[in-house]
Amino acid sequence: MIDWLYRTLANLGYAHPLHPPLTHLPTGLVVGALVFVVAARALRRPTMALTGRHCIALALITVLPTMLLGFLDWQHFYAGAWIFPVKMKLGLAFLLLALLIGADIQGRTVQRKSKGFPFLYILCVLNVVALGFYGGELVFGGGAAGKAIRAKGTEVGAEQFATHCSSCHPQGGNAIKPNFPLRSAPQLSSFPTFLAYVRSPKARDGSKTVMPPFPPEKLTDDQAREIYDHVITAFEKRQT
Repeated sequence: MIDWLYRTLANLGYAHPLHPPLTHLPTGLVVGALVFVVAARALRRPTMALTGRHCIALALITVLPTMLLGFLDWQHFYAGAWIFPVKMKLGLAFLLLALLIGADIQGRTVQRKSKGFPFLYILCVLNVVALGFYGGELVFGGGAAGKAIRAKGTEVGAEQFATHCSSCHPQGGNAIKPNFPLRSAPQLSSFPTFLAYVRSPKARDGSKTVMPPFPPEKLTDDQAREIYDHVITAFEKRQT
């Protein structure tokens, strides 16, 4: 069902993850809520605090579909792999949901009593900042190190690597099995060997691995070649 959804969207010309565009809704609303409530106190405009509370309510509504699309992207693009950034994002997402519920209640109480400050708004903002940070870690494979990797090799190959590989193989390593880094993998001995492996990942004994398969509709031969060339170029000095 999930693969069918993404294949349909790809046929319509949209082959990107669904979650990132929607994250702007709850993030912007949470930040806006804090701005309005601070402005309400600074300018002594109670109606602005009401606008802030409405922002929190809207953020609470939009965070649910955002979480759902994040789950779908995780299953489709990362095969449900339990890597550290994913664990952090899942935990922070549920924490944000709880904080938004608390912030909505606190905002109503503060407004009704016409005093106090809804400090949970600040925690909501800090939470979405943390979610954005780990989202970047998931896509780019780790801050400045991720940027250094992207700067090497071809730009297209770096982008393909960032999209399909960097979350599990930051800096050419292996987030799931650290003792088996990508940069020293025997599957990089030649492009045909690499292509055969990404199409049907198997361990040396023939058993399945945690790495998801990348069929042609998810990763074309040309895209696989770009990734292979990028990996060889970016990690050639590190290979053992």
